[in-house]
Amino acid sequence: MIDSICKNFAKKLKEIRDKKGMSKGQLSSLAGCDMSYIGKIERGEKYPTLKTIAKLAVALEVPAKDLFDFE
Repeated sequence: MIDSICKNFAKKLKEIRDKKGMSKGQLSSLAGCDMSYIGKIERGEKYPTLKTIAKLAVALEVPAKDLFDFE
């Protein structure tokens, strides 16, 4: 179940980023994360902390809960 949530979060993050027409580089700059880290999150290789999730949401200009809207 946890792996499923993490994989769905990764897909949702990429989906929202793509929908906004934002590159990984742009998102990483706005969120204060390394671009390779964004890629690893989107591939499900790394799991972001709550603080990082909040930064990603602010950078994407969406409520953090939207990153978990996959059910």
